[in-house]
Amino acid sequence: MEVVPRKTTIREVAQAAAVGVGTISRVLNSSSQVSRETRERVLETIRRLGFRPNAQARRILKRRAEMVCFLLSNRDFLHPFHARILQGVESYASGLKQHVLFAALHYSPRTPPDRIDLPPVLQEHGLIDGLILAGTIYPNLLRKIESIHMPFVAFSNNVVGMSDEQQFDQVGFDDFNGTLHATRYLIGKGHRQIVFAAGDISYPWLRRRFEGYRQGMRENKLKAVLIAARSPQSFVDFGQKSIGRILSRQPRPTAAVAGNDEIAYGLWRSLQRHAMKVPDDISLVGFDDREEALLMDPPLSTVRVHKEEIGETCMKMLLERLHHPRMTFSHRILPTEFVIRGTVRHL
Repeated sequence: MEVVPRKTTIREVAQAAAVGVGTISRVLNSSSQVSRETRERVLETIRRLGFRPNAQARRILKRRAEMVCFLLSNRDFLHPFHARILQGVESYASGLKQHVLFAALHYSPRTPPDRIDLPPVLQEHGLIDGLILAGTIYPNLLRKIESIHMPFVAFSNNVVGMSDEQQFDQVGFDDFNGTLHATRYLIGKGHRQIVFAAGDISYPWLRRRFEGYRQGMRENKLKAVLIAARSPQSFVDFGQKSIGRILSRQPRPTAAVAGNDEIAYGLWRSLQRHAMKVPDDISLVGFDDREEALLMDPPLSTVRVHKEEIGETCMKMLLERLHHPRMTFSHRILPTEFVIRGTVRHL
């Protein structure tokens, strides 16, 4: 029978070098908090004993589990937009041998932070290194995460009710300039009667998109028109029900900017029922570049959000935070891209 040689343990190295396990960790991670004499003694002991950290030992030495959690709050499982962000997180993490766990959470914005019941995986001490927060994020959840001293990065576009001065790591995309560029494009095609179908602009991401549209209209001395509804049942439903309000305006609008692709899809379906064609009778642009945009006939001109890149950037930022806990907080805004397809005509 072949005898498998027993591997040296971390504790045996620490004992032989007359130091603690924490000192071994600091030496292997090149910490400046170890004297030159101690560092040399530890490295000589590691060489002499032939120590090779296994996966579990590396976690102990790094004081990290090499595992992060993607927490989706107040959204259906899995929301298509956030699923693509998760895909970006996982793709970047897998290349670095990091593991990603998915968890969902539903809570009220009125729930006190200490009453929010986090998923069990976040309550296990030492199991998760950090969090990526997505979905609709309210201040009470941020307070709860801060109370358990868990490093996190938030998807900033869906943070509701927080001041701009709030200090935490965030990654988002440019809502404002996305609709500004779409509106300028419509105006460049000769459109002057352009409405913005938003849904509920109490959502900060829709409000920012409306502000981008309004800026485009203002700089061309055109009147901004908002079609909105408080807490619509769904974005598609809002789009379908809004078409009557749009078509009844005088003069009749020649173009509509939708707050997202779901609203645009609802508008398109309702226009079909009114025997009206896009873009012959009315031009239409959306926002997000979801899969539905390509299923429309003709395909939807829309503002593309690079969702996988958001996920990758969230993961990069979280790893930066884990490696440099004292670094200043960062808020990164990724650009959007206006994609021209078939739903805009030149007047």
